[in-house]
Amino acid sequence: MRRVRLPSAVLAALLTAAAFVTAMPSQASPATACPGGQVPATAFTDTVGSVHRAAIDCASWWGLTEGRTGTAYAPAAQVSRAQLAAMLARQLEVAQALPGEVPAAGFTDTAGHLFATEIDALAALGIVTGRTQSSFAPDEPVTRAQLASMVSRLFERGYELPLVDGPLPFVDVTPGSTHAAAISRLVAAGITTGRTAARFDPGGSVTRAQLASFLTRATGQLLAAGRVELPRARPASDDAYASRMRAAWVHLFDDTLKTRAGIKRVVDELAAADATAIFAQVARRHDAYYDSTVLPATSDPQLEDGLDVLAELSAVAHGRGLEVHAWVGVAPAWHRVYADLPAPDGWLWTEHGIDAPLAERWVTRTVDGRWSDYLDPGVPAVRDHVAAVVEEIATRYPVDGIHLDYVRYSSASHGYNPIALERYRAETAAVGTPAPDDPAWMAWRRDRTREIVRAADAAIGRSGRDVALSAAVITWGDAPVTPDRAGFRASLPYTRTLQDWDAWVRDGELDLVLPMNYYRQHESEPAAQFAGWQRYQRALASQSAARVVPGPAGYLNHPDAVLAQVRAAMVADGASVYSVQQPTLDGSRDIWARLAATRWGYPPPGARP
Repeated sequence: MRRVRLPSAVLAALLTAAAFVTAMPSQASPATACPGGQVPATAFTDTVGSVHRAAIDCASWWGLTEGRTGTAYAPAAQVSRAQLAAMLARQLEVAQALPGEVPAAGFTDTAGHLFATEIDALAALGIVTGRTQSSFAPDEPVTRAQLASMVSRLFERGYELPLVDGPLPFVDVTPGSTHAAAISRLVAAGITTGRTAARFDPGGSVTRAQLASFLTRATGQLLAAGRVELPRARPASDDAYASRMRAAWVHLFDDTLKTRAGIKRVVDELAAADATAIFAQVARRHDAYYDSTVLPATSDPQLEDGLDVLAELSAVAHGRGLEVHAWVGVAPAWHRVYADLPAPDGWLWTEHGIDAPLAERWVTRTVDGRWSDYLDPGVPAVRDHVAAVVEEIATRYPVDGIHLDYVRYSSASHGYNPIALERYRAETAAVGTPAPDDPAWMAWRRDRTREIVRAADAAIGRSGRDVALSAAVITWGDAPVTPDRAGFRASLPYTRTLQDWDAWVRDGELDLVLPMNYYRQHESEPAAQFAGWQRYQRALASQSAARVVPGPAGYLNHPDAVLAQVRAAMVADGASVYSVQQPTLDGSRDIWARLAATRWGYPPPGARP
């Protein structure tokens, strides 16, 4: 009589079986076995980008598998019948359902085998059977059909939790055949689907990566039945995955955030994607979608009656573990969607737009006299207005952050509002009207965008709350040639939009920066520019206390390219996808499930995309 105990060396060979679906169906996860925020990252470099990465990390967390080495998992390696028996025995042990002592099964070909005791234990329970009465064929690859039968018997005989019969939609599985009933039960439980909707591939082999997904779904069933508890280990503060932000922007130019049901859908989708934060627009063009005394209430007819978007989103998102960053646009003051809407009482565009008295105009003007619908950062009232908006949100709402957008000029030819020009002359003793490329004039205007950031930071300080300040910033054109101040000063954000966000980050005026890396991966020049900005942003992240979270443009890229760009971004401090509304060029929404399955492609220490 032998007592089954799995030495740690056994764990390295456990996982290897079945090409099942990558996303756990709802039937299999009334309670999830793999809550992303609780599962520590592994150091496997050969699973980056795999659709089974999250499951591999999860199975490692449960103690059901280890890598071949500390940094290699061997995801494509096949599983043998003996390895599968060892894995199932380990899962029984986790559920405290493994028998203590069992008789030898009598298989002559398992004598002295590494997994002989596990095979004997499962044979005693009737979970595995031999090829013959005296032969188990331990090193023969396990098939998908065999796996289905073993797992079905595991639930019935190991846990006394029999699975119910279900559909059998596969043309390559004959009803009444040896493994048909087991396959149908696993389909009904949501533990597996076919290779395709019509094919199961019963004779196909199974890889270690595929088995990880299968195994975690089965563990979800045990968790839902109360037979196991989540592991106690949690990610460390510097964990390669948990320490990185995973986020998305959601705007107000459709109805996504304008109903309670819509807010719940967004939060559910991002929570299922294992996101950590949402950057939600709460003021479209200085009209509030929340309760405000600084901004007028929006006249948007799509807004559900009585809905405070920021209050509802904060409550729902925090309930799912997501941070909420209130996104506020600074410069844009008008949009064509307002053409057919009644103007809100006290609206900034009405009182300080292009039709306001000259002394009350806050909008900017070009060097040749053309007025813009962008506010001018050189007008002191603009700075004070932004600070008031920020302070009110930080004081009255339980947000995790306030996110500034468009803290910039449209071009170097803007900034010629008479109020701003008069201020420039008074502060510098300059005479006349400076040229757009006048160095002193350019530097002064850069200081004005920076002044808005500083005013927002001070406003948060007055609120007395710990609220992060972030900004969405420009990454136009070629990246800095060198990852330093000299390199950035030659870039278009610095010279064209007068947005010196490199200094904001290096000098600690932001807690978080989201560079808008909006480039098409399928075009050579934009792809090269994206890669260049990523290199610069990785260097900046390593040189500053602020977190650098690059923002790939989902709407410009096909799903595979979105995954690739997110994976590249995660080498810094995370990634934020633009946008929730169109996360891919083709509008497909399964990108969120793919991000969750790949753990957003996070890189192990020292890895590079």
